[in-house]
Amino acid sequence: MASPEKQTIQRVLLVDDDDAVLEVMRLLLESNGFEVVAVGGVTEALKRIATETFQVLITDLHMPNAGDGFTVISAM
Repeated sequence: MASPEKQTIQRVLLVDDDDAVLEVMRLLLESNGFEVVAVGGVTEALKRIATETFQVLITDLHMPNAGDGFTVISAM
């Protein structure tokens, strides 16, 4: 009998300036087996992208301050 393949946990970078959205999305994703790094803005997202690896990016497109979701997408 063939051995089952090792399942890789997908790492998700979740970016949103709304804390309630971050919490609900984080709980939903984690309950479905994802490892989630949730950050509240573009600056923190860019720092994480520079030092960590993610398979999935979920981002708000319209955020105040240092850029927007498109900045995060371009960096990813």
